[in-house]
Amino acid sequence: MNDYQKSSDAVIALYHTDAKKGLKADQVIEHCRIHGANILPESASHSWLGIFLSQFQNPLIYILLIAALIIFFVSDDYHDAFIISGVLFFNAIIGAIQEGRTHSMLASLKRFIKTNSIVVRDGVKSVVEDTDLVVGDLIILQEGQRVPADARVIEAYNLQIDESTLTGESVARRKTSEAIAAPALLADRHNMIYKGTYIVSGSGKAIVVATGTATEIGKIQKTVEEISTEIPLRKELERLSYFILLFILLLCGLLLVVGLAMGRDFGQLLTMLTALFICVVPEGLPVVLTLVLVTGAYRMARQKVLVKNLQAVEALGRADIIITDKTGTLTRNEMMVLRVCTTRMTYTVTGNGYFTDGHVVAKNGISGAEDDNLLQIAIATSLLNAAEISYHVALGTFDIKGDPTDAALYVFSQKMRMNREELDVDYTKRYEIPFSSEHKYHTVFFVHGNEGIIYSVGAPETLFTHTSDLPAPITDCLKVFLQDGLRVIAVARKRVSLDAFPAATASMDEQLRIYTQLLKSDMEILGIVGIQDAIRSDVRSIVHKARDAGLSIIMATGDHQTTALYVGRATDVYQEGDDALDGAQLETMSDAQLMSSLTHTTVYSRVSPNQKLRIVQLFQRAGNIVAMTGDGINDAPSLVAADLGIAMGGIGTEVAKAAADMVLLDDSFVNIISAIEEGRHIFYTLRKVVLYFFATNMGEILIVLFALLAGLPLPITAAQILWLNLVTDGFLDAGLSMEPKEPNLLKKAEPGTQLSQQRLVDWSLIGKMMYMATPMAAGSLAIFWYYQADLVHARTMTLVTMALYQWFNAWNCRSETRSIFTLGLLKNKWLILATVFVLSLQFILLHVPFMQHMFKTVPLSLNDWLVMVAATLPMLIIEEVRKYVMYRGRTV
Repeated sequence: MNDYQKSSDAVIALYHTDAKKGLKADQVIEHCRIHGANILPESASHSWLGIFLSQFQNPLIYILLIAALIIFFVSDDYHDAFIISGVLFFNAIIGAIQEGRTHSMLASLKRFIKTNSIVVRDGVKSVVEDTDLVVGDLIILQEGQRVPADARVIEAYNLQIDESTLTGESVARRKTSEAIAAPALLADRHNMIYKGTYIVSGSGKAIVVATGTATEIGKIQKTVEEISTEIPLRKELERLSYFILLFILLLCGLLLVVGLAMGRDFGQLLTMLTALFICVVPEGLPVVLTLVLVTGAYRMARQKVLVKNLQAVEALGRADIIITDKTGTLTRNEMMVLRVCTTRMTYTVTGNGYFTDGHVVAKNGISGAEDDNLLQIAIATSLLNAAEISYHVALGTFDIKGDPTDAALYVFSQKMRMNREELDVDYTKRYEIPFSSEHKYHTVFFVHGNEGIIYSVGAPETLFTHTSDLPAPITDCLKVFLQDGLRVIAVARKRVSLDAFPAATASMDEQLRIYTQLLKSDMEILGIVGIQDAIRSDVRSIVHKARDAGLSIIMATGDHQTTALYVGRATDVYQEGDDALDGAQLETMSDAQLMSSLTHTTVYSRVSPNQKLRIVQLFQRAGNIVAMTGDGINDAPSLVAADLGIAMGGIGTEVAKAAADMVLLDDSFVNIISAIEEGRHIFYTLRKVVLYFFATNMGEILIVLFALLAGLPLPITAAQILWLNLVTDGFLDAGLSMEPKEPNLLKKAEPGTQLSQQRLVDWSLIGKMMYMATPMAAGSLAIFWYYQADLVHARTMTLVTMALYQWFNAWNCRSETRSIFTLGLLKNKWLILATVFVLSLQFILLHVPFMQHMFKTVPLSLNDWLVMVAATLPMLIIEEVRKYVMYRGRTV
């Protein structure tokens, strides 16, 4: 039997404690030894050395290291191996700097606060740090306190707990000490409180039943640690690296056999195969990939999106499912009065959360100022407010001390332009009956002029029994409000003569009896107020943009289904024909049943952390790339499991931020779509980079291959290939990576193509690569064949010819679909600078003696240059023809 199913006395006996005196000193030591300290294990710290070394954990890097070793042992020129090694270190430094900065920014976001609790031990109250609590401790619960451990309530006085970070429910939960007979979901355990949640009102006592990793938060953290997920880009690069390695082994093995069969000298053959190996390996690719990701991360940072994991940036561009939490993500986690109903009219309240900017308006334009009942409701909600609202400008969040419902009602009164200071002068408080779970209302008795005024706010089912004249429009509104998932508060008034109030000299019991009796009848129901967690004003338009971009938005929340459906409809996440599933239904469904419902279910309500995790994993099993947004502790498992976890930075818990790949620093759901557009730009930029690299490398492979089969000497040396791959390719690829965004990125997916099924390297890209590489190899080999009488001169001509092909190819690769003339020749200034720079380096390579010696080159004449330009210039025309034939009429 669970602790929440036991009586208070049974729990006290189970943990060998006392309801008044708590634990004894020796018991504290023993319980700490048995159950452990109240500490959650921290994730391993990220040292700069660890971050730097982690940059080498990539199969592509392993291939480059193998290439460097082969060159070191086979080639006479060790500097080729040193060049590759230098590239690897440069790449690691870039990646380490970006990741290190990210970890530093995250550390600065954390608010390290030591929290204390009041605990009774040996009959004495004392203040101890939360980390020193043990199972069995008797803790005192007070308003505004963070719950220090999982505990069973044994006394409760109007105790309300905000459990939104754990359960996802936006409404504070009222707690009692009564046992629960049947097994209950976490959100329905009214006698349990959980570590990390907040006491918004009331007081009480509780017995600690779980600490540290045994708490619900601890269990979630353990679940998070056990979840493993792979970022799509990492999987792509690994698959690409294994393909390259397999291709190298097969090609070199085949050519070794062919070469030996043709009678080629083994030493010469080994040199040629080493050059071929270098041709295949994209030495500069890791550097450029890192550059693309880093620049994308910087652009996102300017939009207040912090990227923790560089490789996760690209995943956002291919995500086709966004699973979002409700509380704090679609909504502001701020209670707000949305509608008010009086006997005269139903009014809509505009505004955002706890901000007092807003109006109270009716559909027919009637001013609320003409409705006396509405004005009386505003006066009542202002006078009866017991909450304190403060705004943190830096964080952009509100801090509420007291009941969030009181705060929402008070903000409504401010929108009605009530002045609390003036009201306090006009209305003198005589007596107050605070809200309690027993009578479910809050009532204050005032002296106003020469009469007594009673204002009461509370549950409709309670206040409605205090009147014999219940207006029909109010009961009709109540049904509508409840159907729309609103939390309904009734407001009542009664005017009495001052003689009806008890004398100030009467005893406390007598005063309570008389005042309570005044409430029992003849109350005038002024109206009802519908409250809901405030929906972010920009979410609806963002949901439509997301759908236009080919994304499906799914809401998974811990709130009740009525509330979830209300928010779903209000934000257009839920539309006609969609399905909604409750957590209880999910429990009874098999994976196959749930999988079949994924395509038409847009709202999941009352879901537990494990159910959220299950939904994410089933979407992934269906072949989707899933982005998950959340802010609560309960979101952590699914944030880790998702291909891309996105946490809210302002209102988000530290657990959620630690689990996520990205953090929205300003909590704006709008920025998710901006980040998706940036992600797609990064994805298509990576495709351009990979296309350019592999087209030029395939050209090098083909020329070596053709030369081997034709019985010709090696057209270019290993050092010259390194020059092409590291210098020419490297700088031009860097310039290519700075290509501005193309238009219509959010609609760029091929018709009928699932976003998640797009690949960095697919058959379409391989076809384009071969289309570009074949004329490069043929043209370069023709130059070499024509000038082979002077081998050094021929190799120099071949080297520059291939470099020219690559220069033209870089401009071709600015877009896979659009002509360079429609893109604008001067739009990419970085590519222009890179082209000028590599041209300058090429002249240095040909004319500086040291470079001539290292790379075995000779100066070329003007006639040589004219021949090479004439041979390579058609490369532009060939690619322009392909784009025109394949993509004419397309706008992207």
